[in-house]
Amino acid sequence: MNTLGQPAEQDQYLQIQPPQGQVYANLQIGMASDPGCLRPQNEDSGLAWNLTLAQHGQSPLSVGLLLVADGMGGQASGAEASSLACRLAARHVMQEICLPLLHDAEPYSMAPINDVLESAIHIAHEAIQHQFPGAGTTITMALLLGDGVYVAHVGDSRAYLGLRGRLRPITRDHSMAARLVEIGGATGEEAAGQRNVLYKAVGQGVSVEPDVLYRDLPPGAYLMLCCDGLWSHVGDDEISAIVDAAIAPGAACQELVSRAKEKGGEDNITVILAAREWPLPDPEDGQWAVGSSGP
Repeated sequence: MNTLGQPAEQDQYLQIQPPQGQVYANLQIGMASDPGCLRPQNEDSGLAWNLTLAQHGQSPLSVGLLLVADGMGGQASGAEASSLACRLAARHVMQEICLPLLHDAEPYSMAPINDVLESAIHIAHEAIQHQFPGAGTTITMALLLGDGVYVAHVGDSRAYLGLRGRLRPITRDHSMAARLVEIGGATGEEAAGQRNVLYKAVGQGVSVEPDVLYRDLPPGAYLMLCCDGLWSHVGDDEISAIVDAAIAPGAACQELVSRAKEKGGEDNITVILAAREWPLPDPEDGQWAVGSSGP
């Protein structure tokens, strides 16, 4: 039984095992990004890449890499920081995980995936500090491989797992508001004024340690990455309903951006959706046990 929405800290990061089930092909991906209604420039960046490889009579292997980043630092520096983080992190993952597949490497004989994802974010962190001092960015990165997804995360952009009619975040916000709620120092409403204050960001501070986690991606599930310009305006239930009704991942992303703008669009808005099947099938009874606690 798969559990959706359990706290990230429960994952045994150093014991991540390669997927053992069916290897799925034909990953479907959609993305949309918009400056919103009030900001003159879009400081978000996003990246979506998909490789499907069939060789030696084996079943096709699908690899997907998704990233969203929300830059900070004002005008060009925030946009440059988020763009640099996406490009450098993606390049490192492709070099260490994706390109070896084209050189006949066994899919799961490469460097440990969690180590590669952590290193990718460290590389981006050091580059931003060197090239754009004072700037920073969030980053949420997902590698879909086989029947699972590996996520590395810094900041308050989010990764969600969804099933028709159900949606749960699987990452933890690195904001002062979320931290105050976690330690019991405030309610969500009381801490709302600290929501835009991050205690962890790529490019800021001496070092950065990302959260890294693994989740199963069962048949019928989808993965969504988004910056706070979406989730701060559109609630989980509304996001789920929009995705369920969409004719394709790209259409869902466009509708989510439109809905966030209808509700004020005070920030830049970026969202990526990926699924093995579309339209989303109805879930089987008991397919997922939805955890009562969240990240």
